[in-house]
Amino acid sequence: GTGYDVFDTPVGRIGLQICYDKAFPEAARIMALKGAEIIASLSAWPAARTATAENLQEDRWTYRFNLFDTARALENQVFWVAANQSGTFGSLRYVGNAKIVDPGGNILDTTLLGSGLAVAEVDAGRFDLRIRPVEFSLDAFLADPIGYPKTLQEALA
Repeated sequence: GTGYDVFDTPVGRIGLQICYDKAFPEAARIMALKGAEIIASLSAWPAARTATAENLQEDRWTYRFNLFDTARALENQVFWVAANQSGTFGSLRYVGNAKIVDPGGNILDTTLLGSGLAVAEVDAGRFDLRIRPVEFSLDAFLADPIGYPKTLQEALA
């Protein structure tokens, strides 16, 4: 596609992205600015092909996969649902690690390397995603898109 849309569902406003999109913070930020409360990230993320780790859970690409998931949830204050291929396909080893991450960056459940489902019961009242700090405000961005980075710097000061 050419954009990152969000959709109203019975469980909340959801954004979708695929695979390596998670490596770019702008993709998740666009969806958060559009009001996403949940972002689902669907991947076929392999382990490193060079300088591989014997234990796949310690692989540098497994580390990045997990880091991106927790960082994107935290920096955008959204629930993050990650799915990934596991096992092998030809010469590729896939890192699995499907997971659910809360807006605080905490992993609520994960499959680690195995196939399966990550499942978590979420207390929706614990996180009021309608009240985000100014740096997550679509109104602030629309009011002054050029000054928006300055608003971010002021919020972090």
